Amino acid sequence: MKLTGTGNLDWDKLNTTAQKWALDNWEYLTTVNTPLINVDSSTKIEKGQKLKIATGILYLKPADLVAVKTLCPTAKLMGCKKDCLESSGQLGMTTADNAKVKRTILMLLNAEEFKIELKREIIKHHKKHGDSLAIRLNGTSDLDFTDIIASMPNVQFYDYTKVYSRVLKNKLPNYDLTFSGSANNTKSLHMTARAISAGYRTVLAVNTAETKGEYKLPSKLGLIPLINMDDTDVRFKDDSNAVGVLKRKGSNKLERVTDESRDGFFFNQSNINKLAAMV
Repeated sequence: MKLTGTGNLDWDKLNTTAQKWALDNWEYLTTVNTPLINVDSSTKIEKGQKLKIATGILYLKPADLVAVKTLCPTAKLMGCKKDCLESSGQLGMTTADNAKVKRTILMLLNAEEFKIELKREIIKHHKKHGDSLAIRLNGTSDLDFTDIIASMPNVQFYDYTKVYSRVLKNKLPNYDLTFSGSANNTKSLHMTARAISAGYRTVLAVNTAETKGEYKLPSKLGLIPLINMDDTDVRFKDDSNAVGVLKRKGSNKLERVTDESRDGFFFNQSNINKLAAMV
């Protein structure tokens, strides 16, 4: 996508830094065509191919890195802003990061044009992949895209979300949601326990990379069996009440050792035991 018009743009939705970036990179915004959706663009996403699923993801700049109004409404509560994976792997490379900034700016400047182009790309990918296509619109954000999803009932969408009310209210048959738990504080821990007890699929990011000397991902939460959600990203193929775990990404061993003795977004051996006692 590229910016095709300059009238009636919502500049007030961009923070000051993003406004300057947009002006400094105006040619990039207006002349370079950048895809909004990339299909099978990471190692984990490619793992879905063994289940014959092709996954397309929209990656934006999360929270308030570009936007005045955060794109991740529970980032502060859940403690995930500091440890966001948006800068890990290929997403941390300059080309990919510039594309995320650009997409986010284009979305905020002209939301209607952005939605039209987003739907056009999804239709294009669906024509190519058919029912094997799955779309994640919140690759690095946590926005409500239900208007787009509801308008495309023949396409399978899925997301992880840290907004518990969104999981509760979701009734769209083509939209699968997995609640992303957090051990950041008492409220987030209780919210995670509530999601599990209510039978909503929940994922726990655990403070280990399973390197030498580190503990392995747990296989149970109390009596509840845990599945390894690193195997694929195709969550809608899991049981609707499944509880799973992920290894911590984008960190070093010293960071993980430090976080074993304090609460945060990632579950350590202490607070995962607290969670087990709640469910």
